Amino acid sequence: MKNGYKTLESIKKDCIAFAEQVLAVDYSNMDDDSLCVTADQARVPEEIATAVTEVIFRKTGLKLFSCQLQTAFALYNGHIAELSTGEGKTLAGVLAAIMYVKSGRKVQVLVFNDYLAKRDATENQKIYEFCGVSVGYVTEATPISERAEQYEKDVLYISAREAGYDSIRNFVAYNKNELIGGNYDVAIVDEADSILIDEASIPLILAGKAEDTSADEKKVMEAVKKLTENDYDVDEQDGQIWLNDNGIEKIEAELEIENLYDNNSEVLSDINTALQALYQLTADKDYIVKDNQIAVVDESTGRIAVNRKFPNALHRFVEMKEGITNTVNTKIYCSMTVGAFMNQYSTICGMTGTAATSANEFETTYSVRTIVIDPHTPCIRTDLDDSIFLTNSERDKALLEEILSANAKGQPVLIGTASVKDSEELSKKLTEKEIEHTVLNARNDEKEAAIIAEAGKPYSVTVSTNMAGRGVDIKLGGANEEEKEFTMSVGGLYVISSTVNRSRRIDNQLKGRAGRQGDPGMSKFFISLEDENIAPFFDEDANNGKSISEKEKLSMVRTAQTTLEGNEAEARYTLKKYSYIIEHQRELISAYRLAVVKDEKVPNILKNEDPEAYEKLLEQTTEEEIINAEKVLTLYYINQHFSNYLEAMEDVKSGIHLSIVAGKNPFDEFNRSAIEFFEEMKEDLKYDLVSKMQQAEVVDGKIDISLFNIKPTTGTWTYMVDDSAGQFNHLPALMNMVSKKIKEKLSFSERLDRFLNRKKN
Repeated sequence: MKNGYKTLESIKKDCIAFAEQVLAVDYSNMDDDSLCVTADQARVPEEIATAVTEVIFRKTGLKLFSCQLQTAFALYNGHIAELSTGEGKTLAGVLAAIMYVKSGRKVQVLVFNDYLAKRDATENQKIYEFCGVSVGYVTEATPISERAEQYEKDVLYISAREAGYDSIRNFVAYNKNELIGGNYDVAIVDEADSILIDEASIPLILAGKAEDTSADEKKVMEAVKKLTENDYDVDEQDGQIWLNDNGIEKIEAELEIENLYDNNSEVLSDINTALQALYQLTADKDYIVKDNQIAVVDESTGRIAVNRKFPNALHRFVEMKEGITNTVNTKIYCSMTVGAFMNQYSTICGMTGTAATSANEFETTYSVRTIVIDPHTPCIRTDLDDSIFLTNSERDKALLEEILSANAKGQPVLIGTASVKDSEELSKKLTEKEIEHTVLNARNDEKEAAIIAEAGKPYSVTVSTNMAGRGVDIKLGGANEEEKEFTMSVGGLYVISSTVNRSRRIDNQLKGRAGRQGDPGMSKFFISLEDENIAPFFDEDANNGKSISEKEKLSMVRTAQTTLEGNEAEARYTLKKYSYIIEHQRELISAYRLAVVKDEKVPNILKNEDPEAYEKLLEQTTEEEIINAEKVLTLYYINQHFSNYLEAMEDVKSGIHLSIVAGKNPFDEFNRSAIEFFEEMKEDLKYDLVSKMQQAEVVDGKIDISLFNIKPTTGTWTYMVDDSAGQFNHLPALMNMVSKKIKEKLSFSERLDRFLNRKKN
């Protein structure tokens, strides 16, 4: 220990000692009234936990185990706790929340989705209220008018994304009564790895309707559709696509452009976007078409990513690809990443079944330590050795045989697949074998709870996309465990994966569906070297026809997975680095705007910029009238100009790889543009506000705001951006990807300067 910094072993010992102290005290003989008073008045953590543990037993019939008490104490001390699936994380979170409230803190329990927010708040309400703690929840369906009341509760259950949306909704508020949320004290994050890592770099967007700019995009789309595989190059490892020399010539001819790389940055951006939409994003894997809309599929969960879109124009190009025409162009008013939102909280802690493999990222990103809590009942799941095959057909044959074998003896089987398409193809094969089964994927994930509840019944076969963050335990014998003994006798739940995931953590999440609370269970991975995650790393020709041993195959797979993990971490780091300056600027403009909304700051722009016009106006009206008029104008023009700034930075982002070709540092160029555009934005804001105030007309002593012809922001909506395939992710890899012809066309740095500074002209 150095300078008070505790080792993980020391922290874990503290958690164990806390649990032992709580379990040593027995309040079972205390009557309800006395217990209520004790729970309400307790302030020392051990005393609070002892009382709440007894309250939980009386209200639910469940005794808290040592592992749950340890988890609660870890949360209360601001750590991430890893606790196995089925060990009771939800009640541990309840205890931690009450401990925080009794110490004078406000708590938001951030869960993965609306279903969990409503379920956990409702099911545990009686515990909170007995302890004198108010609790509420917010979902997407909660009216804006009711949210302020819910945010005043001691404990609020809400999905992380919905809390983030409420934060950025304040960016279009015009008076104090419209503000919601804002108290970011303690965040207890459920499924912490999904929210704090997988979703950390995803931008939350507040948008409104924009002018239609689809005509030029349609021309580009038609031109790119005419390309063949010989016209573009793809790097599968890094997920990048770009035109080669053939493609450049074809596009230039099709769009009647003499030199594609000479001051045609917006066209280039659209071409890159169309290439990605047509040749990289795949239906029934990256997205599905549902109810005549594009629904993005979350790679880590296999679910529809509710309220999420592909970034910038990419979503529109995917819609064009699929023939969807009833679309609305969006204008982004404010944007903030999930990670930036989370960092607003004074204290962040969390719990999940799979945290240890991401411990370093938790600590470097959020300054929180990860504590692995031993389960109440040791896991006895049998994790069988991976079976690795050279081809998909060999894997599928063995996979089907394994499923049939397990099903024949009545063992419930859960099969994880890589995509909607893969799950449906496996479903067809099972149907051909006359095996009854259920499919859970993005097409029917609204039925998730019902399907998962019965996935542990004897003879059940459930085919699913990835099971990360599902939030529902699979109980042996079915939802009511009526056939648990038989299920245990045949080996418990058998989890099979038809693929290796992009990280060990996601693999572990899938395995963790079996072996719940000491139940028997099994897991096995069937992996093909033709799998899209593995194939880019496997060069069959390099082996010169030699046979590959099982050990060598396994080494290839794990090397590929380790590389993918590194790529994903690098992408998150790069996105964070590039979003830092925009996030800093958003914080500045948001803080200024919020102060104006709350009447804590008076703009006084006309008085400072044109004192003569101010005095002339003051002769016709009052200072209060001028302040009110400037307030409305300031709030309006902040929204308009910050939106233009974000749009300009999206254009820079789309073409940032061009700076590499010109021999410039993309990070420096991006930051230079961000600073220049932000300064321009402030000047434009000042100019428009002063101009309007100089034109102000006074009627009966009042400034007639209607003559300004401004339209306050209405009809906004929120969504998330799936930014995983952005231009930033693998910039270093692009160095060796571009063709010589592109380099020749970009040999003059002043052309790039024109591109980066075009918004000035």
